[in-house]
Amino acid sequence: MNGHIGEALSVSAVAKFIYSIISQNISPIWIRGEISNLKVQQNGNVYFNIRDSESKLNAMIMARSGASSSVPELKNGLEILVHGRLSYYKKEGYITLFVDEAEFIGEGLLKIKFDELKARLEKEGLFDRDRKRKIPEYPQYVGVVTSRSGAAIQDILNVINRRFSGVNILLFPAAVQGDAAKDEIVMAIKAANDFAGHLLDVLIVGRGGGSLEDLWCFNEEVVARAIYESAIPVISAVGHEIDYTIADFVADLRAPTPSAAAELVVRDKKDILMRLISIKDRIEKLFQTRFEYIKNFLEARGKKIIKRLILDQMSEIDMTLENLNIRFLNNFNNYLKQAKNSLHYYRGKLSALHPYNTLKRGYSITYRFDENGIKSLISSKNSVSSGDRINTVVNDGNFDSRAD
Repeated sequence: MNGHIGEALSVSAVAKFIYSIISQNISPIWIRGEISNLKVQQNGNVYFNIRDSESKLNAMIMARSGASSSVPELKNGLEILVHGRLSYYKKEGYITLFVDEAEFIGEGLLKIKFDELKARLEKEGLFDRDRKRKIPEYPQYVGVVTSRSGAAIQDILNVINRRFSGVNILLFPAAVQGDAAKDEIVMAIKAANDFAGHLLDVLIVGRGGGSLEDLWCFNEEVVARAIYESAIPVISAVGHEIDYTIADFVADLRAPTPSAAAELVVRDKKDILMRLISIKDRIEKLFQTRFEYIKNFLEARGKKIIKRLILDQMSEIDMTLENLNIRFLNNFNNYLKQAKNSLHYYRGKLSALHPYNTLKRGYSITYRFDENGIKSLISSKNSVSSGDRINTVVNDGNFDSRAD
């Protein structure tokens, strides 16, 4: 059994051999995986494992490494892309990736930003339940902030028109994806408040589903604060049921989809009718119960009490009628007095304008007869010729004459 002792290598020799193979043959590489077992040392060095479903690899970021700026954003479970060189640690016997550059994959960095902003705004009180307002049960005017060409507005229109077509819908168009989306959404919310705030009962802000990047405009701080500052109650309707945004937390009510928001805002007219019928039945039952109670009460107390109650009610009616009669007479006399004054005033006006009163003041009216004996009023000397028959009307009669 000891015949192979001379051929055996020492552990150190094997370790050096592995170290040389790795250091001489493997260039710095990019590796993709998920962070686990993250530990940040007091000296600034960071240790973690990068793993996938089948394997894991030790990784380290030195305090002065180019990747050190990414350390505050590292989280367990975060998918990451790291660049570095592999080295074999001979003393402990494991391979380590010394990371010099780190990039977050897909939604990783966005998720970090989302969590940080959510925690900060929650601390400020933007998500407090006490400040959330109740959505009106029967709104007449509903504002919608979404894309003019997106499916969300069509879904909202279809649902509302199907449930209760009498509701008015005002669209405030805005991009809901891309770099300019956050500013357009803020402008649309402010426009709704500035120009229709007195009219709108509720404001729906949202779009259909998508990736975290697609929905990111609804995770922007400026959008959250615009919703918070809105004087109109806001329903956030962003994405599908599994998607949550900052807008969902700050809005007065969250709906999982635009269609669901429309259903929350507008009640089905069939449900309203059934509710009215139910209320009517309850009122009728209540009235019947009250009527039976009064009937039994009156029968139990006897005719004397009935008579007294009737007399009391009649006295109240008499007093009411007397007061109404007095008020009627006062109003009628005032109206009659005003009518007489108006009649006297207009009679004087008419009298002053009457033609015969004008004649009494020394004026006259002169007519000319034509060859057929038809007379016409003379308003100009140019309408009279020599020899024309003239008729003059004065205060106490008229007389004929001839023009020279």
